[in-house]
Amino acid sequence: MAPPGFTRDWFWRGASRQRAEELGFTVELNERTGTLSAEDWAEMLVGVEALLTTWGSPRLDRAILAQSDALKIVGHVGGSVANIVSADLYARGVRVCTANPLMARTVAEWALMMTMIAQRQLLQYAQFGAGGRALDWAGTRINTPLAHSTVGIWGYGDVSRALIDLLRPLSPTILVHDPYLDVDSAAIQGVEAASLEDVLSRSDVVHCLTGLTLESRGRIGAAELALIRSGATLINCGRAPLICEEALVDALKAQRFAAIMDVYEQEPLPEDHPYRSLPNVLLTPHNAGCGRDEHYLAAMLDEFARFFCGEDLQMEVEWDRASKMTDSSLLRGRG
Repeated sequence: MAPPGFTRDWFWRGASRQRAEELGFTVELNERTGTLSAEDWAEMLVGVEALLTTWGSPRLDRAILAQSDALKIVGHVGGSVANIVSADLYARGVRVCTANPLMARTVAEWALMMTMIAQRQLLQYAQFGAGGRALDWAGTRINTPLAHSTVGIWGYGDVSRALIDLLRPLSPTILVHDPYLDVDSAAIQGVEAASLEDVLSRSDVVHCLTGLTLESRGRIGAAELALIRSGATLINCGRAPLICEEALVDALKAQRFAAIMDVYEQEPLPEDHPYRSLPNVLLTPHNAGCGRDEHYLAAMLDEFARFFCGEDLQMEVEWDRASKMTDSSLLRGRG
């Protein structure tokens, strides 16, 4: 249901086209451009049994489902389904799945890399290319192994679980704050359930990986940032609005702790943004989740194949979880 353009072409390529051919599926694409009404979208769904959605697809609410009696399954070629699904969709018994587990694994690998960079303090002594800081031979003994580190994670979704799986063999102490993670479940996973305040104050590395909701937006402000221990690193590859940007800029100017960020309130990040001039900040261009994109749509086609063969789905999202995933309407504009 995504309109023609870069996003659709990016997903509908390579491995995904090949998988459709292997499964004997014909993927019909939406060729309509411009602003479409609910009636326009509803017309497109007449007779459709399996639907692929991604960024740019509308919310499947009662108006858009008005003429859709055949729809049985939705495969979201992306992460959070919060802005695509509705209670009406689930009430009809439509199954929903998402490529989020693939994206989550990719983001988790980025998060592990940045955790290692933080604890190895790479930016303090390494030289990158011909410019910038020269090799610091005196700094070669300032590494901290993860086995002697505490990693804090805010959130316990797919990315957090994947990151924990990657961290576990390296033996750090892992603190997790999530209102739906109880002490016993945490113990089974080899992590410690903690308050957000504990995660911030006790961790050498803090990851912000919870979903963006009205409750979590701006939850980390000046008071919370003041809890972060000196020399620690705050890493955000989740959602920028989880942290109050103004408060974070002020805290980073004091250079008491470092930050590694992949997401921003405004993207692309403006050339004159304060982050760009701070020596204790590492920035990447919102690409932590890139790498498995070509396989997202293929994964959803595999889910469709399982569904129509009467097999169990592997990437299904129930309504209770879908309603708690990131609400992208809370994100500011993108360039």
